[in-house]
Amino acid sequence: MRPHLFPPALLVLSLLVFQCSSTKSLSDTEKAKLDSALARLFAGEQVDKSLVGEVIHPNGRNEYTVIVRSDQPEKVKELGVVVSSVFGDVMVVHATMDDLRKILSLPSVRKMEAGAKKTIQRLN
Repeated sequence: MRPHLFPPALLVLSLLVFQCSSTKSLSDTEKAKLDSALARLFAGEQVDKSLVGEVIHPNGRNEYTVIVRSDQPEKVKELGVVVSSVFGDVMVVHATMDDLRKILSLPSVRKMEAGAKKTIQRLN
């Protein structure tokens, strides 16, 4: 093996392992909380970018804008997730897939919806 090929191969392998771990199966309760776009995203399927607000940071970290319905926003904030706004039981978060999985597992979370910019603007 040529030395200059090893690091990229290791990077690809790491990304594949991460992708597989982030799409492990959800419980029926968790699946019921997701809208169709987020359900496809969690399943590892292609999702129309106009339906899901996604930001790819220069470091390669992907964050998604998601509308979360919960009467306990403090529980989401305790996870270290960026909560950009809260109005009643509706909050907008910016989170990685791992963070979204943690949010989804909270009993106080009733619904999660993909937050495309046009969707978020309608909430105001």
